[in-house]
Amino acid sequence: MSDALYILGVVAATSCVVYAAGRRRGMRAGLLPPALRRAIRCVGVCLLFWGGNVAVGAAVALLVRGLGLGFIWLYVNTDVSVLVLSALQALAFESWRIEHERERAASASRADDPPGCPAAPGPAHDPLHGAKGVKR
Repeated sequence: MSDALYILGVVAATSCVVYAAGRRRGMRAGLLPPALRRAIRCVGVCLLFWGGNVAVGAAVALLVRGLGLGFIWLYVNTDVSVLVLSALQALAFESWRIEHERERAASASRADDPPGCPAAPGPAHDPLHGAKGVKR
């Protein structure tokens, strides 16, 4: 068995266990596709940060070499820590982006309210999903 097939098998097994546990806790299966889309978007942002970090690191290393300030191996930029830190950057950026979207949606919702009639906070009014209990 190849290493890649083994790793895919382990990941598939843990994914099945987590899926079963989530369903047992009452999580709806219909929520999985949007969650997968968000995960794929986050992986894409991680790869963008990783590529940017490697490119900037290589440019700095070459600049340091060119100016005669020392010698930095280009291989340092491909260390796994750069990938892990890029993933943290991506998670922070995506969280920030989501909070920004929520804030914009909330302010847009407040702008739609009639003047002198502030939106009542709480379960009766959710700016992201509209009024509760109202059929669309």
